[in-house]
Amino acid sequence: MTSELEISIKNAIRRFEELNMFKDSGSVKVGEIEQLQEAGEELRKSYEDPNGKLAKILRDYSRYKDRENRKPSKKNKQELKRLMMEMEAQKTEVETLYASLDVHEERFRKFNVPKRFRTASEQPLKLYLESLQEFMKTTWRKEAEKNREKEKRSLIEWMDKLDQSNEEAKIAFDALKTSFAELGIQISKFFIDYFLLIMAVSNKSEEILALSLYEVEAVLECLAVEENSNSIVINTFIKMVQFFERSTKLAGPVSDEAKGQKSKEDHSSDDEEKVMFFLDDEIKDDLLHPIIIEVLRLEVSFCSPEMPVMVTSDVFYSMARHLVDNVFEDKLNRIGAKIHGLKTDVQFVQGEDSSDMKFFRDVLDSGVEELWTSLDPKPGS
Repeated sequence: MTSELEISIKNAIRRFEELNMFKDSGSVKVGEIEQLQEAGEELRKSYEDPNGKLAKILRDYSRYKDRENRKPSKKNKQELKRLMMEMEAQKTEVETLYASLDVHEERFRKFNVPKRFRTASEQPLKLYLESLQEFMKTTWRKEAEKNREKEKRSLIEWMDKLDQSNEEAKIAFDALKTSFAELGIQISKFFIDYFLLIMAVSNKSEEILALSLYEVEAVLECLAVEENSNSIVINTFIKMVQFFERSTKLAGPVSDEAKGQKSKEDHSSDDEEKVMFFLDDEIKDDLLHPIIIEVLRLEVSFCSPEMPVMVTSDVFYSMARHLVDNVFEDKLNRIGAKIHGLKTDVQFVQGEDSSDMKFFRDVLDSGVEELWTSLDPKPGS
């Protein structure tokens, strides 16, 4: 019994420690990992601290067991019986913790999108895309295949079947369409912030930006819940990246003054290159990674085949607000705060205050809004 209990305790402690692998998961609430690990730390102390409850129970059981083997007595038997009951109760508690970890980890895995920047270096794009494809295959696509076999459909598919000649159904459809566009626009504007930050911090921004646009598009292509599904979510985000690329080419090079940097005439030497390293690989990944997670969340919300039947118009309407207010709001607010902090760090305000950059940003925002609001949400659009 003692060995079973100790094995359970050690396994639970190990699993609590391994929760760190989910710290960047898009399914983790603020402080959730830390709160769970506090429970793990209490368990560890109870087991490893000589004065801990578990340590004392195990020590007492071993002592009385030894006494009983050497000199059996009624008192020893009674005490052993009591300790056995305590160990059973503790084992049940540990098993309950274990079951709770199963539930949490299953949720954490859903949006535990691999990070490209690991340890002290950035993964080559090819290797990163392979790990992303593997994540999508094991986490989402296998489940989607099973759901298709059960004839489940996605929210976007059920939207397409709403009878819009019915007033209530039309209201529900419009609410879902509005939420879809609202979320798509907000996430797209985060991408724009990300790209503009890259432009703002380096006089090599054209080369770096071109590479970043290519890499982001490659990542987006991996995020469809169903392979070769022609997802409306993924397609629209790719169109957004392509729109940004076309817009920057039409606008031409952004001047140093527009970016808030000194002009070339102000440099001490014509040959001197001024490259500002505020956005190193790790910082860029820390910003891009949560944006990518929200793309996946929108893809899952509308394109994952998880709904077995058509629901009522009231339920569809409630889903529209639930997505914006409950599913996405907190996560998007966190990204917005991170972007604001980075803008402050790189003194990006200077660039945004320039008339050229302000006009360019307005054009980008208008284009993104038009892209999403003009969509007719249909499967494979």
